[in-house]
Amino acid sequence: MSLKKQPVLFLDLQTTGAKPDSAHILEIAWSSLHSESTESYLIQQPPEHPVPRRIQFITGIYEKDMSAARPLENVLASLQTFIDLQLGASPIAIIHFAQFEKPFLQDAYRKLQQEMPFSILCTHEIAKRLFPNLPTRGIKGLAGYFGCPSGELKRAHNHVQATQIIWQGLSSALEEKGILGFEQLQEWLRETPKTVRTKYEYPLPKEKRLSLPKKPGVYRMISRWGEVLYVGKATSLHDRVNSYFRGQKNRDTRKLEMLTQVWDLQVTTVGSPLEAALLETDEIKRLNPPYNISLKVGRRELAFFNRDFTSVSTVSDDIHYVGPFSNVLALDSILKLSQSLGAPHFDENIFYEPLDPALLAEGFDIFCARHGLTKEHFKSVRAILAVGLNWYRQLPEEEEMEKLETDTVVPEIEDVLTAEDIADKFERHFIRSAAAYVRAKKLTHLLNARIAIHASEETEIILSQGQVVTSTNLEFNPKEAWKDLSIDTYDRMTVLFTELNKLRSQNQSVEIHRLKTF
Repeated sequence: MSLKKQPVLFLDLQTTGAKPDSAHILEIAWSSLHSESTESYLIQQPPEHPVPRRIQFITGIYEKDMSAARPLENVLASLQTFIDLQLGASPIAIIHFAQFEKPFLQDAYRKLQQEMPFSILCTHEIAKRLFPNLPTRGIKGLAGYFGCPSGELKRAHNHVQATQIIWQGLSSALEEKGILGFEQLQEWLRETPKTVRTKYEYPLPKEKRLSLPKKPGVYRMISRWGEVLYVGKATSLHDRVNSYFRGQKNRDTRKLEMLTQVWDLQVTTVGSPLEAALLETDEIKRLNPPYNISLKVGRRELAFFNRDFTSVSTVSDDIHYVGPFSNVLALDSILKLSQSLGAPHFDENIFYEPLDPALLAEGFDIFCARHGLTKEHFKSVRAILAVGLNWYRQLPEEEEMEKLETDTVVPEIEDVLTAEDIADKFERHFIRSAAAYVRAKKLTHLLNARIAIHASEETEIILSQGQVVTSTNLEFNPKEAWKDLSIDTYDRMTVLFTELNKLRSQNQSVEIHRLKTF
């Protein structure tokens, strides 16, 4: 019987930490070649040891899920029943990177005063000898190399399914070497030293990437079974794609994991880097590639305010037309400041992290004294924005552009704050809010516009609601500019905004003319 048809147990654990002396088994999953499904069980945790928040995020196992958890001894008894019915005595358990699972399993059976009912074979150890120069031999990268569809491998049952695919791939490679049984395999493992990686060897044929044109365009990295793993843009497709495959040291692990799974490329050439950038954002939305992070829709929602900033909506309408903002937090600090100035105490979450309201009040007094202002200057959100806009317009051009290019709210992590520090924070948040407001106006300006780019080749782009059109006889209502539009259009305008700024930084002339309004 060939290796790939041998009756084996596929097993995986999720745990609350790295070692059994300080962590516990959280989940166990198993299967066999002939199982119709993978069995998976959550394990009850000691009352004094809830699932750490970090582990919840990593595994996707949250406290609400633990109501279905079972005692460890019951789960191991179910595993034994599975072994008895499907595999018989002393089976081999195939585990990827078994040096992690093995100590937990040994500890669990020792506490139950039982012998571990299987021996363990590690697919990672086999892969290190068979494929020493693959960029990565982690479970996701290796499973993708053998054709497993890319996805989140968080839960134990996902790992079991990936390990099955890895085992099938490794078995085929071993059989090509004449290794047909477990005794031969064990002997080969003992006699074959771990090979030191000399250079990365990628599944993508070298000639495929070297033959790419030196033209602008979009590239798609494709898995063994045709899944689009990543979409990117390039000024030169040849130079950009080949840059992924240069160098050995300090390589990004996520990128190496992806490149281990790339067997093919698809490219689309376009006339300019700007067109490549616009096509990239559309393709990312269309294909939802697993290794892209930016420009994906996910759970993102835009925010639009009414004129007085007293209400907010995720869609633009006749009342909520001030925007778009990347999320509802874009103006959160100045909105809470406006509310706080009319309340007995400052909102402790004005800067996202809780702070002493008395300290916030003291800091605001210092802020006002610095600039010769009083609370009477801030009777409304629009008045607060007006102060921020005045300061924003005085920034050097480089700093102004840096503020405009940032549309993500990132809470500041700081040590113990003084009232002077709070005053500084108010200044930063005034300017950031002003930049977000200016950015929204600039993106809206681009939404319906005629853009002339004066470079080596003259280019004109006409946009109507964010889409390239040919007619110049277009009219639009500014208050309805974003009506029925979504995050897709927002990203297109953001990309266009960034690319136009790049052209300006290269001393190329860019003229933007608003279409006729009514």
